[in-house]
Amino acid sequence: MLDEHLEYVSDQARMALFRQAIGRVVKPGDSVVDLGCGSAVLGLMSLKAGARHVDAIDSTSAIDLAKGTLQGAGFAGHAHFHHALTSRVELPREADVIICDHVGYFGFDYGLIELLADARRRFLKPGGAQVPRRLRLFLSAVDSEGCRKETSGWAAPEVPAEFHWVRASALARVHPMQLKAADLIAAPAALADLNLMEDQPDFMSWTATLAIEREGVIDGLLGWFECELAQDVWMTNSPVNAAAIARPQAYLPLSEPMEVNVGDVVQATIMARPADNVVVWQVQRPGDGALLSNSTLNSGFDSAVHRLMSLRPDHVPQLSAPGRARQIVLGYCDGKRTRAEIHEAVARDHPRLMPTPAELSRFINEALAQDASS
Repeated sequence: MLDEHLEYVSDQARMALFRQAIGRVVKPGDSVVDLGCGSAVLGLMSLKAGARHVDAIDSTSAIDLAKGTLQGAGFAGHAHFHHALTSRVELPREADVIICDHVGYFGFDYGLIELLADARRRFLKPGGAQVPRRLRLFLSAVDSEGCRKETSGWAAPEVPAEFHWVRASALARVHPMQLKAADLIAAPAALADLNLMEDQPDFMSWTATLAIEREGVIDGLLGWFECELAQDVWMTNSPVNAAAIARPQAYLPLSEPMEVNVGDVVQATIMARPADNVVVWQVQRPGDGALLSNSTLNSGFDSAVHRLMSLRPDHVPQLSAPGRARQIVLGYCDGKRTRAEIHEAVARDHPRLMPTPAELSRFINEALAQDASS
């Protein structure tokens, strides 16, 4: 976790752009909500820009990093910390500004759209501001030895042949890759332009026409973003922009390589349900028009059909064995028993809940840490 956030705050291009955007948007006396705050570096920028108060929200242990940062900077009386998912937080006041850096490798793939939509409806004053405000998506085709190595590990000669089948799962994932212009075999194409200050549909589909610029093999597609943080302040991870921030792009491997020639035109389609982390990509082969498709639904070890069925509204879910065990433990958390008494009661009433007493103790501690208030 620390390494991840160190990378964020060390990216000078990213920091400069957010500082510029927040300087334009946050006014003295504003109330700010920092969504998925991480280290709270954006909240810190907001307070330095004159914000009166920051609500910092994060569901991970990074909330402790945020506390240490803002309190150590002298803003303890101007910040409130919420260790929870943003969608489960209720605030006592409306905010003048909401800020967020959940811009993924492809822009939409880290929950940005639904996070902003929920916060805008529940937290933001009418006429309030948000950072970021617009997302432009771009796409190209890739011919890259590095990408081939990224997805070929399970089929490498040193891996026993019985495990080569796992490569199909590696191909059905979105891979973060830091590529350059030389890795692109097609001219970049605009894919979508999303106004983040408006609600977006749950399902989105975009198609781009890719003009092949050199002979070679398409290994997959590469997606990236241009994100407008504030008016005329744009952040990008483009492989063809020298001012790009240090964030990888989204590499989408094809299920099999596609040979192309200069002048070929390739139709590529991206379909996504961001809230469910589902991405589907299709490429139409020039010449015979055959479709090569892949999807994150195929990246697990259960079938895509089973996963789709489990998302149906009429599907009846059942608790897994760990879920039932967690339910038992939390049933003893009644606001009266001490931690020691909960351990004693679970061990007495359910001695076979876990294989060993040590594992039972660890599981109880884990359940209480995750789902019980401190």
